[in-house]
Amino acid sequence: MSLRGSAGDRIFSRRDAEARRQGRGVLLFLSCRNYPVIAGIEHPDKGKIWYDGEDVTRLPVQKRSVAMVYQQFVNYPSMTVYENIASPLRVSKTRYGKEDIDRRVRENADLLGLSHVLDHYPEEISGGQKQRTAIARALAKEATFTFLDEPLANLDYKLREELRGELKNILRQKGGVVVYATPEPADALSMATHVGYLQEGELLQFGPLDTVYLHPCLADVGIYFSYPTMNILSGQLFQGNGRTVLKVSDELEVDVTEFQDKLHEKEYLLGVRAYNLKTQKEREDMLPLTATVTLSEELGSDTELHLEHQGIPLVVLIQEFVRHPIGTEIEIFLDPKRLYVFEKVSRKLVVKTAPE
Repeated sequence: MSLRGSAGDRIFSRRDAEARRQGRGVLLFLSCRNYPVIAGIEHPDKGKIWYDGEDVTRLPVQKRSVAMVYQQFVNYPSMTVYENIASPLRVSKTRYGKEDIDRRVRENADLLGLSHVLDHYPEEISGGQKQRTAIARALAKEATFTFLDEPLANLDYKLREELRGELKNILRQKGGVVVYATPEPADALSMATHVGYLQEGELLQFGPLDTVYLHPCLADVGIYFSYPTMNILSGQLFQGNGRTVLKVSDELEVDVTEFQDKLHEKEYLLGVRAYNLKTQKEREDMLPLTATVTLSEELGSDTELHLEHQGIPLVVLIQEFVRHPIGTEIEIFLDPKRLYVFEKVSRKLVVKTAPE
């Protein structure tokens, strides 16, 4: 795996891992925990790790400019919040002055809403405040690399949503490179500038969030970076009368004649995001199909409908509050200009029908 970071450019292959200091902050999201190699906790079996032109593959972790936050609330119980945040600065080989330490502690405590509990011990504060303390401690180091290992996973829903919104702004202000491991697509979609998708140790795709989101190289990437999840439909290729279509069901056929030169298999997977299935026909070329409501989730200003069409599960995101009783049969419309066609076996992207 190769990671090379420079201003405005991120290129991955599979051998080396290289990162160059940025003039601005970069937030990189990964879907699995491969960052111990970058941090120096583990050594790569092959390849090298470069930083600013220097080979740091065998450089011990204590000599690297890294900070880490774990999923669990890791704080020193015998220290106050203030001392917890200050602890890495006090033991650092870099000699920080008392005033510099105090400035960093109070600055990060203020950013994370901890100023009023600086003299409290971990047992005296809430779970959200404990995790904020751990994050503040990592940020106080002002490290080149900050690694966040699912820092929101152990928080309840309300705290997780609250801190997610704050973290995005905080990390932008602090700069540096942040590597964030998460299984949650909402974390990546709401906070990331760049994302990488790893599966079984192999980097499948990396790039700016909008590029990966709009051009997923695999069905699995499209599914992960979609919220709600991308609908995946099986389709069989048929040709005749000058047309090429993908038949999903007795009711649904998608004309792919425009892309027939790229389609050489008998079966494909069609990917369609939940917001590209509509309950109203917005254009004449939209394709109708009937489906039965299996679940309706009213989410305030949005409604998430779970449907079944001839045994095929579908999710539709409606950007308004509506009620559809379970068991109701409704008509929905598929946008043929917003589809992804993946190979069925390799799951690789073959065609994206949306214009660039």
